[in-house]
Amino acid sequence: MSSTLDGKSALVTGGAGGFGKACALALARDGAAVTLMGRNAASLAQARAWLLAQAPDARIAVHAGDATADADVQAALASAVAHGGGLDIVVATVGGGGYRTVLEQDLATFMADMQLNVGSAFAAVRHGAPLMRDGGAFVFISSTAAVLSFQGLSSYCAGKAALDHFVRVAADELGARGIRLNCVRPGLTHTDGMDPFFANPAYVESFKPLIPLGRTGMPVDIAAAVRFLAGPESSWITGQSFAADGGNELRGAPRG
Repeated sequence: MSSTLDGKSALVTGGAGGFGKACALALARDGAAVTLMGRNAASLAQARAWLLAQAPDARIAVHAGDATADADVQAALASAVAHGGGLDIVVATVGGGGYRTVLEQDLATFMADMQLNVGSAFAAVRHGAPLMRDGGAFVFISSTAAVLSFQGLSSYCAGKAALDHFVRVAADELGARGIRLNCVRPGLTHTDGMDPFFANPAYVESFKPLIPLGRTGMPVDIAAAVRFLAGPESSWITGQSFAADGGNELRGAPRG
Protein backbone atom coordinates (compact mmCIF):
# COMPACT_ATOMS: atom_id res chain seq x y z
CA MET A 1 0.00 0.00 0.00
CA SER A 2 1.09 3.57 -0.75
CA SER A 3 0.80 6.43 1.75
CA THR A 4 -0.19 9.13 -0.75
CA LEU A 5 -3.69 9.45 0.73
CA ASP A 6 -2.83 8.81 4.38
CA GLY A 7 -5.16 10.78 6.63
CA LYS A 8 -7.75 11.22 3.89
CA SER A 9 -11.36 10.13 4.27
CA ALA A 10 -13.47 9.12 1.27
CA LEU A 11 -17.10 8.27 0.56
CA VAL A 12 -17.81 6.10 -2.49
CA THR A 13 -21.44 5.94 -3.61
CA GLY A 14 -22.52 2.94 -5.61
CA GLY A 15 -19.90 1.22 -3.52
CA ALA A 16 -20.99 -2.35 -4.20
CA GLY A 17 -20.84 -2.00 -7.99
CA GLY A 18 -17.93 -2.64 -10.31
CA PHE A 19 -16.85 0.98 -10.57
CA GLY A 20 -17.41 1.57 -6.87
CA LYS A 21 -15.29 -1.37 -5.74
CA ALA A 22 -12.47 -0.59 -8.14
CA CYS A 23 -12.40 3.07 -7.09
CA ALA A 24 -12.56 2.18 -3.41
CA LEU A 25 -9.64 -0.22 -3.82
CA ALA A 26 -7.52 2.39 -5.57
CA LEU A 27 -8.18 4.90 -2.78
CA ALA A 28 -7.70 2.42 0.05
CA ARG A 29 -4.43 1.08 -1.35
CA ASP A 30 -3.04 4.60 -1.18
CA GLY A 31 -4.04 5.02 2.46
CA ALA A 32 -7.50 6.59 2.48
CA ALA A 33 -10.19 5.48 4.91
CA VAL A 34 -13.12 4.54 2.67
CA THR A 35 -16.84 4.38 3.40
CA LEU A 36 -18.95 2.52 0.85
CA MET A 37 -22.54 3.63 0.28
CA GLY A 38 -25.10 1.49 -1.53
CA ARG A 39 -28.72 0.45 -1.31
CA ASN A 40 -28.18 -3.22 -0.45
CA ALA A 41 -26.54 -4.03 2.87
CA ALA A 42 -25.68 -7.60 1.87
CA SER A 43 -23.99 -6.44 -1.33
CA LEU A 44 -22.03 -3.84 0.63
CA ALA A 45 -20.84 -6.50 3.05
CA GLN A 46 -19.67 -8.63 0.12
CA ALA A 47 -17.89 -5.64 -1.40
CA ARG A 48 -16.14 -4.91 1.88
CA ALA A 49 -15.01 -8.53 2.16
CA TRP A 50 -13.69 -8.44 -1.41
CA LEU A 51 -11.78 -5.22 -0.75
CA LEU A 52 -10.19 -6.59 2.42
CA ALA A 53 -9.14 -9.71 0.53
CA GLN A 54 -7.32 -7.47 -1.96
CA ALA A 55 -5.94 -5.04 0.63
CA PRO A 56 -5.99 -6.57 4.13
CA ASP A 57 -4.82 -3.37 5.82
CA ALA A 58 -7.51 -1.23 4.19
CA ARG A 59 -9.90 0.76 6.38
CA ILE A 60 -13.34 0.07 4.91
CA ALA A 61 -16.74 0.95 6.40
CA VAL A 62 -20.18 0.53 4.85
CA HIS A 63 -23.42 2.50 4.99
CA ALA A 64 -26.67 1.34 3.39
CA GLY A 65 -28.76 4.06 1.78
CA ASP A 66 -30.14 5.59 -1.41
CA ALA A 67 -27.83 8.10 -3.12
CA THR A 68 -30.84 9.96 -4.55
CA ALA A 69 -32.42 10.57 -1.10
CA ASP A 70 -31.29 13.62 0.86
CA ALA A 71 -31.55 12.05 4.30
CA ASP A 72 -29.67 8.92 3.23
CA VAL A 73 -26.89 10.96 1.64
CA GLN A 74 -26.53 13.08 4.76
CA ALA A 75 -26.34 9.97 6.93
CA ALA A 76 -23.73 8.35 4.69
CA LEU A 77 -21.61 11.49 4.74
CA ALA A 78 -21.82 11.55 8.54
CA SER A 79 -20.68 7.92 8.59
CA ALA A 80 -17.70 8.79 6.40
CA VAL A 81 -16.75 11.66 8.70
CA ALA A 82 -16.97 9.39 11.73
CA HIS A 83 -15.00 6.60 10.07
CA GLY A 84 -12.21 8.70 8.60
CA GLY A 85 -12.11 11.69 10.93
CA GLY A 86 -13.36 14.12 8.30
CA LEU A 87 -14.26 14.25 4.63
CA ASP A 88 -11.76 14.80 1.82
CA ILE A 89 -12.98 12.79 -1.17
CA VAL A 90 -16.37 11.85 -2.60
CA VAL A 91 -16.49 9.46 -5.55
CA ALA A 92 -20.00 9.17 -6.97
CA THR A 93 -20.47 6.15 -9.23
CA VAL A 94 -24.27 5.81 -9.24
CA GLY A 95 -26.11 6.13 -12.53
CA GLY A 96 -27.96 4.26 -15.23
CA GLY A 97 -31.12 4.26 -17.27
CA GLY A 98 -33.55 2.09 -19.17
CA TYR A 99 -33.42 1.40 -22.89
CA ARG A 100 -36.36 3.24 -24.51
CA THR A 101 -36.71 5.39 -27.58
CA VAL A 102 -38.01 8.91 -27.04
CA LEU A 103 -41.47 7.86 -28.19
CA GLU A 104 -41.50 4.78 -25.94
CA GLN A 105 -40.92 6.55 -22.63
CA ASP A 106 -42.90 8.98 -20.53
CA LEU A 107 -41.98 11.98 -18.42
CA ALA A 108 -41.91 9.95 -15.21
CA THR A 109 -39.30 7.48 -16.48
CA PHE A 110 -37.29 10.29 -18.09
CA MET A 111 -37.18 12.27 -14.85
CA ALA A 112 -36.36 9.18 -12.79
CA ASP A 113 -33.24 8.68 -14.92
CA MET A 114 -32.35 12.36 -14.52
CA GLN A 115 -32.70 12.04 -10.75
CA LEU A 116 -30.43 9.00 -10.72
CA ASN A 117 -27.72 10.49 -12.92
CA VAL A 118 -27.62 14.15 -11.94
CA GLY A 119 -29.92 14.47 -8.90
CA SER A 120 -27.67 12.10 -6.96
CA ALA A 121 -24.66 14.24 -7.88
CA PHE A 122 -26.41 17.38 -6.66
CA ALA A 123 -27.23 15.70 -3.34
CA ALA A 124 -23.61 14.60 -2.89
CA VAL A 125 -22.30 18.12 -3.46
CA ARG A 126 -25.08 19.97 -1.64
CA HIS A 127 -24.59 17.94 1.53
CA GLY A 128 -20.95 16.94 1.10
CA ALA A 129 -19.29 20.27 0.36
CA PRO A 130 -20.20 21.88 3.73
CA LEU A 131 -18.55 18.92 5.50
CA MET A 132 -15.54 18.63 3.21
CA ARG A 133 -12.18 19.92 4.32
CA ASP A 134 -10.74 22.67 2.14
CA GLY A 135 -8.78 21.21 -0.74
CA GLY A 136 -11.04 18.17 -1.07
CA ALA A 137 -12.24 16.54 -4.27
CA PHE A 138 -15.43 15.21 -5.82
CA VAL A 139 -15.13 12.79 -8.74
CA PHE A 140 -18.20 11.66 -10.68
CA ILE A 141 -18.68 8.80 -13.10
CA SER A 142 -20.17 10.31 -16.23
CA SER A 143 -20.21 8.52 -19.61
CA THR A 144 -19.29 8.90 -23.26
CA ALA A 145 -23.09 9.15 -23.57
CA ALA A 146 -22.72 12.72 -22.29
CA VAL A 147 -21.29 13.71 -25.66
CA LEU A 148 -22.33 10.92 -28.08
CA SER A 149 -25.81 10.02 -29.32
CA PHE A 150 -26.87 6.51 -28.26
CA GLN A 151 -30.26 5.72 -29.73
CA GLY A 152 -32.70 4.45 -27.11
CA LEU A 153 -30.81 6.09 -24.25
CA SER A 154 -32.05 9.68 -24.45
CA SER A 155 -32.69 10.08 -20.72
CA TYR A 156 -29.34 8.53 -19.81
CA CYS A 157 -27.50 10.71 -22.34
CA ALA A 158 -29.31 13.81 -21.07
CA GLY A 159 -28.58 12.93 -17.46
CA LYS A 160 -24.87 12.47 -18.04
CA ALA A 161 -24.63 15.66 -20.12
CA ALA A 162 -26.37 17.52 -17.29
CA LEU A 163 -23.97 15.96 -14.80
CA ASP A 164 -20.95 17.22 -16.74
CA HIS A 165 -22.26 20.78 -16.82
CA PHE A 166 -23.44 20.73 -13.20
CA VAL A 167 -19.88 19.81 -12.26
CA ARG A 168 -18.51 22.78 -14.20
CA VAL A 169 -20.74 25.25 -12.37
CA ALA A 170 -20.17 23.68 -8.95
CA ALA A 171 -16.41 23.70 -9.55
CA ASP A 172 -16.61 27.41 -10.33
CA GLU A 173 -18.55 28.11 -7.14
CA LEU A 174 -16.45 25.96 -4.80
CA GLY A 175 -13.02 26.81 -6.15
CA ALA A 176 -12.39 29.47 -3.51
CA ARG A 177 -12.19 26.69 -0.93
CA GLY A 178 -9.83 24.65 -3.06
CA ILE A 179 -12.54 22.02 -3.54
CA ARG A 180 -12.24 20.41 -6.96
CA LEU A 181 -14.95 18.65 -8.96
CA ASN A 182 -14.29 16.56 -12.06
CA CYS A 183 -15.87 13.77 -14.09
CA VAL A 184 -14.59 10.63 -15.77
CA ARG A 185 -16.48 9.53 -18.89
CA PRO A 186 -16.09 5.75 -19.27
CA GLY A 187 -16.57 4.09 -22.61
CA LEU A 188 -17.92 0.55 -22.92
CA THR A 189 -16.64 -1.05 -19.71
CA HIS A 190 -17.31 -4.54 -18.35
CA THR A 191 -18.94 -4.00 -14.97
CA ASP A 192 -21.62 -6.17 -13.35
CA GLY A 193 -24.27 -3.74 -14.52
CA MET A 194 -23.11 -4.16 -18.11
CA ASP A 195 -23.34 -7.97 -18.09
CA PRO A 196 -26.46 -7.97 -20.34
CA PHE A 197 -24.57 -6.03 -23.01
CA PHE A 198 -21.45 -8.18 -22.77
CA ALA A 199 -23.64 -11.29 -23.00
CA ASN A 200 -24.39 -10.16 -26.56
CA PRO A 201 -21.16 -10.77 -28.53
CA ALA A 202 -22.54 -9.02 -31.60
CA TYR A 203 -23.05 -5.81 -29.62
CA VAL A 204 -19.52 -5.90 -28.20
CA GLU A 205 -18.01 -6.65 -31.60
CA SER A 206 -19.93 -3.74 -33.13
CA PHE A 207 -18.10 -1.45 -30.72
CA LYS A 208 -14.55 -2.63 -31.29
CA PRO A 209 -14.01 -0.96 -34.69
CA LEU A 210 -15.03 2.28 -32.98
CA ILE A 211 -12.34 1.98 -30.28
CA PRO A 212 -8.89 2.98 -31.60
CA LEU A 213 -7.13 1.04 -28.82
CA GLY A 214 -9.04 -2.07 -29.85
CA ARG A 215 -10.52 -3.28 -26.56
CA THR A 216 -13.35 -2.58 -24.17
CA GLY A 217 -12.64 -1.28 -20.68
CA MET A 218 -12.37 -2.82 -17.24
CA PRO A 219 -13.22 -1.13 -13.93
CA VAL A 220 -9.52 -0.75 -13.10
CA ASP A 221 -9.12 1.47 -16.18
CA ILE A 222 -11.70 3.87 -14.80
CA ALA A 223 -10.46 3.64 -11.22
CA ALA A 224 -7.00 4.81 -12.30
CA ALA A 225 -8.48 8.00 -13.73
CA VAL A 226 -10.67 8.52 -10.66
CA ARG A 227 -7.73 8.01 -8.32
CA PHE A 228 -5.71 10.65 -10.19
CA LEU A 229 -8.54 13.19 -10.00
CA ALA A 230 -9.17 12.45 -6.31
CA GLY A 231 -5.57 12.94 -5.24
CA PRO A 232 -2.94 15.66 -4.92
CA GLU A 233 -1.49 14.87 -8.35
CA SER A 234 -4.42 16.74 -9.94
CA SER A 235 -4.47 19.71 -7.57
CA TRP A 236 -4.74 22.24 -10.43
CA ILE A 237 -7.53 20.47 -12.32
CA THR A 238 -11.19 21.26 -11.74
CA GLY A 239 -14.44 21.52 -13.67
CA GLN A 240 -13.31 18.99 -16.27
CA SER A 241 -14.73 15.80 -17.76
CA PHE A 242 -12.20 13.27 -19.03
CA ALA A 243 -12.96 10.42 -21.42
CA ALA A 244 -11.49 7.03 -20.45
CA ASP A 245 -12.78 5.12 -23.45
CA GLY A 246 -9.93 3.73 -25.50
CA GLY A 247 -10.57 6.57 -27.94
CA ASN A 248 -14.22 5.69 -28.66
CA GLU A 249 -15.34 9.33 -28.66
CA LEU A 250 -13.06 9.92 -31.64
CA ARG A 251 -15.18 7.57 -33.76
CA GLY A 252 -18.66 7.71 -32.24
CA ALA A 253 -21.40 5.31 -31.18
CA PRO A 254 -22.46 2.19 -33.11
CA ARG A 255 -25.61 2.29 -35.21
CA GLY A 256 -28.20 -0.38 -35.83
